[in-house]
Amino acid sequence: MTNLKHRLHEKNMTLLKKEIITGAHAGQICRITVLDENGREQRLIYKEFASSRNNEIFIFSKLHPILYPLSKVVDIWDTAPEAILMSDLKAPVKKDFNLLDNQAKKDLLSNILERLAALHTDDHNGSISDLPTHEMSSEWLEWCLDQLDRLCSEHQWADTSWAKTITNAYRKLNIEHYKTRCPHVITHGDPHLENIFYQNGQIWFIDWEWAASGSPLRDITILCQDLYDRDLIQFVRDSYRTIAKKHALSFSDKDYNQDFTYLYIDHTSMMLAWEIEKFLQGHTNEENIKKMIRFKVAEIERVANGKGDAI
Repeated sequence: MTNLKHRLHEKNMTLLKKEIITGAHAGQICRITVLDENGREQRLIYKEFASSRNNEIFIFSKLHPILYPLSKVVDIWDTAPEAILMSDLKAPVKKDFNLLDNQAKKDLLSNILERLAALHTDDHNGSISDLPTHEMSSEWLEWCLDQLDRLCSEHQWADTSWAKTITNAYRKLNIEHYKTRCPHVITHGDPHLENIFYQNGQIWFIDWEWAASGSPLRDITILCQDLYDRDLIQFVRDSYRTIAKKHALSFSDKDYNQDFTYLYIDHTSMMLAWEIEKFLQGHTNEENIKKMIRFKVAEIERVANGKGDAI
């Protein structure tokens, strides 16, 4: 963070305070208070990217007309160390989500889905062609199985049958070779509730590292990953279908349902691996990781077997 003061000086800003934000981040992040050129205090977030996790700089350089209104970005630096400066949006919606009543949760999720639908229908003169294309693979399955193996080797309570259940789901549906069917759109790629903020009556997104051209269900199934309530997952699935059609995003119900099924299983495996990683790093307690694993493994099995409405 040695370049921070110099970079702020170039923007006629004076650093007043800096607070390092700890956690499982792909880089270094700090919350800063600055004095701007008009003598007003501003609270901002400054993030320097790890050298292997700097794709967000490329994404912003290609899609800045679309992403700036969605992300409260102030500036980016594409020279080493690559970094981004954005407004401080305070706490992500995940922080207080479980304190909301059921209707308030649905209202918030509806707002998020509206914002995603607007992104999905904004090609901005063909900008989608600048993005990589999201394709299914065995990547998340392999990572999930590796993480479960690590967990089992370190904790006796871990159940080896979890890995078998997930492997069986992938084999049954041949998930890693699935080709999504809905029309490709610009997708955020990682809109779980820790990357979503609500401020001044509007939804904002951070962490665009995984933005790509892909099925809109890519974002919708990732949004579901912080929901441990099947009724809310079903609400998201049904609501986005209605909202997307209102935004003139066209797809058949069959293609929509199939994309949801395959992407939901793949992303549930991905997020399961990530939650295990956070637990192994000490960011999640044992009681919570047990609940998360059991729910997500049961969801993968349920959807793969065609049970419930999520298939």
